[in-house]
Amino acid sequence: MYRQRFLYSLYRHTHWVRCAKFSPDGRLIVSCSEDKTIKIWDTTNKQCVNNFSDSVGFANFVGFNPTGTCIASAGSDHTVKIWDIRVNKLLQHYQVHSGGVNCVSFHPSGNYLITASSDGTLKILDLLEGRLIYTLQGHTGPVFTVSFSKGGDLFSSGGADAQVLLWRTNFDGLNCKDIIKRNLKRLHFDSSPHLVDIYPRTPHPHEGKMETVEDFFLHLLRLIQSLR
Repeated sequence: MYRQRFLYSLYRHTHWVRCAKFSPDGRLIVSCSEDKTIKIWDTTNKQCVNNFSDSVGFANFVGFNPTGTCIASAGSDHTVKIWDIRVNKLLQHYQVHSGGVNCVSFHPSGNYLITASSDGTLKILDLLEGRLIYTLQGHTGPVFTVSFSKGGDLFSSGGADAQVLLWRTNFDGLNCKDIIKRNLKRLHFDSSPHLVDIYPRTPHPHEGKMETVEDFFLHLLRLIQSLR
């Protein structure tokens, strides 16, 4: 833009390109296409350095996590996938929507992901625990875009109903959970994995989860707070 001239093109996709995003450090570009591939490009040598393919649907949207180590894709096949671009592996695979997923947005902490779908809902995923934690219904019709604010305390969504909705998060209310986790670590319980540590996993069923010691402490803490 400074020189007001065209720089270069990246040619490897064979169908419409739906989305392209820079990595946080600007060294990479991720793109997704209706050719059912997601490609990683090196902005220095202008080459495709990585390629992820899907035999079912194509990605409508892709984006880097805040550290630039992972990408999330929003699938036309109703899925959300998290890929580790350092080891070229699928880390997490969510099937929580009943319609195509149109957009995703990482929370600045990198611990949460919000999704927007043609099924009319927004969903918030806890990436540390690998599960769905909230389903939000505010739009009448497909939801096409969603984005966290820079501080992560707000997010906005836009849909076919011609509305832009502004939402306030309550993630700061989960700080007590982090305290409990730290206390549990002192008792030598296994801590929850982080995206930089976990290995590829199969689709999470999002149901039938057994109650853990941590869940017990959370229930106890909520009970104490309700009695104050």
